[in-house]
Order: sequence, then structure tokens, then C-alpha cells
Amino acid sequence: MKGNFVAANLKDLNRRSVYTLLRTEREISKAEIARRSGISAPTVMKIIDYFKAIGIVVEAGEGSSALGRKPQLLRFAPEAALAVGAEFDGYHLLLGLVDLSGMVGPLIRRRVAPDARTFLMSELAPAVRDLIAEAGIPLNRISGLGLGLPGVVGPGSRTLSYAPFIGVDAPLDLSPFLDTLEGELGLAIVVENDANAAALGEYAARGLGENGDLLYIELGRGLGAGLILDGRLRRGPRAFAGELGYLVLDPAHSVDAGKPGWLEARMDLGDFWTEVTQDGKPTEQALGRTATLLALALTNICVTVDMDLVVVGSAGLASFMPALAAMLMAELKRLSALDVRCEPPAAKEPGVAGVAALAAGHWLDGIFAG
Repeated sequence: MKGNFVAANLKDLNRRSVYTLLRTEREISKAEIARRSGISAPTVMKIIDYFKAIGIVVEAGEGSSALGRKPQLLRFAPEAALAVGAEFDGYHLLLGLVDLSGMVGPLIRRRVAPDARTFLMSELAPAVRDLIAEAGIPLNRISGLGLGLPGVVGPGSRTLSYAPFIGVDAPLDLSPFLDTLEGELGLAIVVENDANAAALGEYAARGLGENGDLLYIELGRGLGAGLILDGRLRRGPRAFAGELGYLVLDPAHSVDAGKPGWLEARMDLGDFWTEVTQDGKPTEQALGRTATLLALALTNICVTVDMDLVVVGSAGLASFMPALAAMLMAELKRLSALDVRCEPPAAKEPGVAGVAALAAGHWLDGIFAG
């Protein structure tokens, strides 16, 4: 039994190592994979044959060589499997198809009901079907669905709490909704907090490496943040890390878990988004009010954890983010003892990319273990 367990782990590890080299290099020979991974040539050949059968590797012809026979190159085929990334911010649903390299393809954006139950029961599945149909992609090329939700997503991704803006004023068991959706769509579903997903997507797009830091601010119906420290997403023992809306700067405040947090309530994001819906962008006054309050929170966080990069974004709404980031930067220069950069996202829809990557990772776990 122990021998079988070790063999299975080694098979998984070897496949992951080969996949990582292929994804990083895009084109590489079998001999180079064996040399750089330390895996025997026969084992590399078996793994490549396995990946070819799945479609994530194809032959790319001859490479160059100064002496002797030219190597036969392999090409990573990220388009072989696409994951659906779905980001629900409390007002809008943004959906996209993302390949194995993290490239975001076709997108659709819809206004949806600000209610988690209604969204999950009647609005998500039709939107996913429409996205796949409009892209003309067969279902067997879809690796899964990643879903970003505003609120605290509990361990195992099956509970949602602290999401009063979408009708969740007590912990909500997501299992019945997710089980039904998986049956309807024929796709495995991975759920993550929307800001955490966006932080992961932005971190990958910026190539911040194994030990980088990033604070990602997500503006939606409420306010959230994804915090990456030393290359690792910080969740906390209760998955509450990044719930910036509950930050308190008033000693007279008393918390009510069923209501928006102190900072969310003061920022009045409902009026902010009403202006965006009516005029296509917020007024200068609304941007200034948001920047002033948000900068107070960011200053305290950045000084506490020695953070030098803040990114501020919102699902599918990038037009006013550079202006908001500039206002925040000016406020941070005034308030913070440390130099902090504040920028709009570098990624194309980091929330969609991040949550799709989680779904693709779940699919790849099965591929590596299979």
C-alpha cells in the first residue's frame, strides 16, 4: 500500500514538473525536459504521450542545433482547455473564457440582481451557456467554472457569509446551489472570494515571482481586498483576511455582522454605482469621497505589513480606475510614512483570470493524478 502511494505521488510530481516546463518555455524538446527536470528520458516520453492524448502538447517541428541531429520540439497548447471565470460583484456578472496560459478571451457582462440566491438559482447558468455558445467552444474543451463571490467564502468553498449587500446576513450553505449548477452545466465549480481571485490574477499577470507582495482592492457592491504576502494569498483561520469594509476608524462604532461594515457604509458605494450606471462613470466628487476614505484604510494596512504596491480594480469597469488610482496615490503620499504605489490593474480582468485559474488548477490536479 505504501509503495503504491509513493508511486502515485511520484507520478503526480513528475507530470507537474514536465507541465511547468512546457508552460514556462512554450517550446522545448524532450531531451531538454529530461535534462532540466532530472526525470529519466523514458518517463518523460510517457508523460509527453499522455499530454498529447489530452491535447495540451503538440509537435512543433525541428529546433536548431550547432552539431548533430536537430531536436524535435514540443509546443505547449494552452488553447486545448478553457476555464470559465465568473465574477459577481453584487451588481454585475462578468464572465470570460481563459486558456491554460492565463489569457482571457471572449467576455460578456450583465447586470444581475443584487441577491446571492437569485443569482445562483436563475442567472448564472444561462449566462455561462451563452458565453460558451457565443464562443463556439465544445463543452469537452471547458475544464471547469471558477466563481468569484463578494463575501467570506468558507473552508472548502461551500459557505458564504458577511455578504449583506447580496442578501447574506447569516452563513449561507452554497452546496445545494453548486450541486444543482454542476448538474445543469456539466462542469466542476470552484468558488473563491472575488477580491482574492482578482489578487491572484493580477499577481500572475505582473509576474511578481515566488516572494512578491500585493494588496488588491476590489470595488463592487461592497469593498474587499486580496492580500498576497511573500507570494502566498493570506486567508486567515476564518477566511476573513481582506474584508476591508469592516475596518473601523470610529471608536463609537458597534459592529453588526448582518450589516455592512463601518468603512463600506461610510463610502456609500451604492450611490457611487448609481452614478456609474447613469453616466458611465462616477463624478469627480464621488471619486474624491471614495479616495479619501479608502486612502485612510490603505495607509494603515500598508504601514502595518510594509506593503509597497496597491492595485485598485472593479469587475469589467476599468475606465475610471486610473483616475481613482491617481487620487489614492496623492492621498497615500500625504498620509503614509512609507512610499506606496497605487495603480490600476495590469491584467485584463484579473478577477476572471484568477478564478478561472483556480478552476483550471482543479482540473489539472485530476490530469496529473490520472
